[in-house]
Amino acid sequence: MKILTGLLVAALLLAGCGSPEDPEYAERERERRKAAEERESVFDPMTGTMDRADGVNEINMGRTDRLDEAIEESE
Repeated sequence: MKILTGLLVAALLLAGCGSPEDPEYAERERERRKAAEERESVFDPMTGTMDRADGVNEINMGRTDRLDEAIEESE
């Protein structure tokens, strides 16, 4: 009985995960996702800080590469 109940629950979950065939629903979902991407979130300052840190890291790596080349040339 428990196995049958488990299979029924699994079947219902899988059926609920199917995509709807309604084209209007799909268009509304695309618009909703686009609006969510454009909306500012509480993590924007953090991600901006991380992007700036990556930029600084790239600058430092470039300087390190130039320094390594200069050291190799001087040897």
